[in-house]
Amino acid sequence: MKKIRYIITAAALLLASCDLTENQQATADRKMIFGSETGMKNYVYSFYNKLPNYDNAFKKDLTSDYGAKNSIGTYEAGAYTTETSTSWSWGDLRNVNYFIKYNTDAGVSETIRNNYTGIAKFFRAYFYFDKLVTYGEVPWIDEPLEPEDPRLYAGRDTRDVIITKMIEDLDYAYANITTSGITGNSNTVNKWTPLLFKSRVCLFEASWRKYHANTDYVKGCTIPADELFRQAAEAAKTVMDDGPYKIHTGTAYANGRGAYRDLFISDNTVTEEVMLAVSLDKVLQLGEQNWYLNSSTYGPHLCMTRPFAKTYLNIDGTFYNEKKADGTYKNFIEETTGRDLRLNQTIRGYDYTRKDSKGNYVPTSANFTGHTLTGYQFTKYVMDDVSYDDGRTNDNDIPIFRYAEVLLNYAEAKAELGTLTDADWKATIGELRRRAGITGGALDAKPTTVDTYLQKTYYPDITDPVLLEIRRDRAIELCLEGMRLIDLKRWACGSLWQDAEWTGTYIPALDTPLDMNGDGTDDAYFTTDTKYSGPHKGIAVFLTGAQSVKQLADDPNNGYVMFYNETSRTWNDNMYLYPIPSQVRVKNPALSQNPGW
Repeated sequence: MKKIRYIITAAALLLASCDLTENQQATADRKMIFGSETGMKNYVYSFYNKLPNYDNAFKKDLTSDYGAKNSIGTYEAGAYTTETSTSWSWGDLRNVNYFIKYNTDAGVSETIRNNYTGIAKFFRAYFYFDKLVTYGEVPWIDEPLEPEDPRLYAGRDTRDVIITKMIEDLDYAYANITTSGITGNSNTVNKWTPLLFKSRVCLFEASWRKYHANTDYVKGCTIPADELFRQAAEAAKTVMDDGPYKIHTGTAYANGRGAYRDLFISDNTVTEEVMLAVSLDKVLQLGEQNWYLNSSTYGPHLCMTRPFAKTYLNIDGTFYNEKKADGTYKNFIEETTGRDLRLNQTIRGYDYTRKDSKGNYVPTSANFTGHTLTGYQFTKYVMDDVSYDDGRTNDNDIPIFRYAEVLLNYAEAKAELGTLTDADWKATIGELRRRAGITGGALDAKPTTVDTYLQKTYYPDITDPVLLEIRRDRAIELCLEGMRLIDLKRWACGSLWQDAEWTGTYIPALDTPLDMNGDGTDDAYFTTDTKYSGPHKGIAVFLTGAQSVKQLADDPNNGYVMFYNETSRTWNDNMYLYPIPSQVRVKNPALSQNPGW
């Protein structure tokens, strides 16, 4: 049985608190915690509970422009208010600050103490990044405050203060965490984890300041965006030059599996690339990736949209065209043949196979009748075995931080600065594309041609082909890993959530049995006849309600594309930040409200 390292120990002070005014709840003697390395280690294990876990680590991109789903949350529908907001929680911060303040026992060597303080400061920065992304300016608190302390009722600190303090914490963590090698199953942080996270933090804040310039979101900010881009690039480059990680490339692609997907379906973390991971155990019944993504009754039926599927390059590095030379549309087999191999390792492509109940690998199309809304069914975290589908039985580890992000952060920061070289490109985007099987195009030198489809559909204000291609690869490489909405917010592209069309794969005809993956077995029968009970009833897709098709006016064959019509999606620019809850501002009137709320 695999050891689960994200544990809560009896020595840890777990502080369940909803705001900054509740009492510190010390439940363990300080000497027991701070008087030995064992005590400190047990305490810091509690910090890992702030990270994504077995239940949500693979669900972080539920709100994104490239994922269609059958349910919309209150926030996504534009119905969120200051009265319904309940996410203002600070207990985790008090837990970390308590450790940092009292980790001073002279009976333990300074090196050991600084190591664990470094880990604590990493988690403080991690905590504050979530607050910065969610609320923007918030109070910076770096002590476990007592109830009467006036700082509990202070106003919000500026973004300059918050980002400066976060960088200080992450620099301290890198300088003082003593573990420099890859940790067991990548379950715990080492000195490289803070640097990856610093590159993420600085890239976010630099982009936020650049793309939200002249708005209330950056009012009062004085640190230049270019300085933060520089720090993002510097942190990433240090990991690239001095760290122990590399891109995993050891598995040849076949049938929907390869080196890229290894990272997400391996029982033991692929530690050469994955820098931090959640470990799962089938016996303990923790993982539910299959159940969530393959069930017809559980989960929101999350699946990829056609506009995003079209952003994957051809295998030769050229831009994809959904039409053939004669002007007709490509079918699903043609769509998923000869493309960037990450596509067929993220969705069920034409060649996808999985184990059936008899233990045999068999061709398996998307589940059109019970799950997929678009025909592009996600497989990235899914074990290729039907025995995993009906409960919490997954034992494949889930990456939280990957070295691939280091390369993407470096490339973007350098491109934003205008200093990205051909050598930089080859070592970053080119490296990821080579792993994806791409054989030509922009591999060893920066691109010079704008993909008009990518620009028009996603980033109309970006004219630099280098930045466009970096954004392409970032979205593809990190698909479903929790970065997309954060990226859209920092690039001021939030409206993509509302405007993205949830269309799907090509449907040549209605009321006709269709073999979607070419294995000789019919997979779907699209019909508007809700009373259909003919010989193809078992594969009938009834086009009622939100599930529909759109006829393609420019298709000589009069074909269709799948379409899921979820009309309640709304984006208003005040949604770049969540509101400060009303009840919190009643307790602390010094807290100002975010723009538009």
